[in-house]
Amino acid sequence: MPVLSLLGQTDEPAVLDGFGPIPASVARRLVADGAGSFYRVLVDPRNGAALEIGRTRYRLTETIKRWIRMRDAKCTFPGCNNRTPDNDTDHLTAWQHGGTTNVSNLAQLCPKHHRLKHHSQWTPHPATENQPPGWTSPTGRHYNAEHQDAEPTHWPPESWPGWPQSPMPMERSLLEEALLESLAV
Repeated sequence: MPVLSLLGQTDEPAVLDGFGPIPASVARRLVADGAGSFYRVLVDPRNGAALEIGRTRYRLTETIKRWIRMRDAKCTFPGCNNRTPDNDTDHLTAWQHGGTTNVSNLAQLCPKHHRLKHHSQWTPHPATENQPPGWTSPTGRHYNAEHQDAEPTHWPPESWPGWPQSPMPMERSLLEEALLESLAV
């Protein structure tokens, strides 16, 4: 149920698992009567994707798992490049120590570094919506978050059929020139 609807400021319907949408008035009455099966889910207003499920749920939704996999792309431990699908989505602050199930408290860890996090003095820092966590070593050294360096694709205009041809020759980077030379040989 949208929070503004719960507060009576809008009449957006709530969603009841296994049933579907229910009127806001019915949902407000259920909450007021102490329905214990409701839990808070923070969703992205752009697409409805679950971003946080608070302290009431330990298990991750598939949406949150996908979000973390896309944000992190690999094990977040310093220097680890493990990109396998075996990586775990782990609570940075353990659930039993008050950690919440939200994107700032979750990260991808390979099985080796997941165990190391739980059985050593390596300490993760909070993540953000767009960046994985940094880490502090047992000796106190801080390691900044390692974010994937996504390089945008550069398409030369002449590679697209019907693309208007530039009256001036396009400048190419040294890398592009080297690639074109290697293909010509």
